[in-house]
Amino acid sequence: MNVYEIILGVVLIIASLLIILVTLLQQQKGQGLSAAIMGDSSLMAAGRARGNEAKLALITKVGGAVLFVVALVVCVLSARL
Repeated sequence: MNVYEIILGVVLIIASLLIILVTLLQQQKGQGLSAAIMGDSSLMAAGRARGNEAKLALITKVGGAVLFVVALVVCVLSARL
């Protein structure tokens, strides 16, 4: 294993754990499948997320992007070797 493989592997693990943790910290926005079938007016009336929820949503998006990019880099680099 090269040094970059170890570093990228650690980054993948940290990004994965970050996404899991932040996703679990977010509040549930609906009642699940019953709200999708019966209709839920709170989803239509909901505005932008504010405060901590907006920060958690941003962290989730950034963590997902980092995870995606690092996974692609690992695949490309491992295919070359």
